[in-house]
Amino acid sequence: MKFVLSFTLMLVFIAAAVAQNTSDLSGYVRNGDNSPARGVIVSIGNFSVVTDANGYYKVAYLRPGMKLVSVTPPQKVTRTFRVMVSNNPTQRDFRIDW
Repeated sequence: MKFVLSFTLMLVFIAAAVAQNTSDLSGYVRNGDNSPARGVIVSIGNFSVVTDANGYYKVAYLRPGMKLVSVTPPQKVTRTFRVMVSNNPTQRDFRIDW
């Protein structure tokens, strides 16, 4: 019983530590004419999200540090950008003019 309790507490502490070391990356993707870019895939590693009707995206639970962000608009080529994700939520907007 003591082992199970100790193991459970250890898992809770590990989960809390990991949660404290994550951040978010969010922002807007806009077309060349500054209109919202809807349906754009924004990917970081294995995480992908799609922009909403306002061109907004948010990728949560990222570890801080330099990230490669891939932006894939419908019927256009993917472009990759380097983005520094800080300990605090980070905002980065993208313009699709390629």
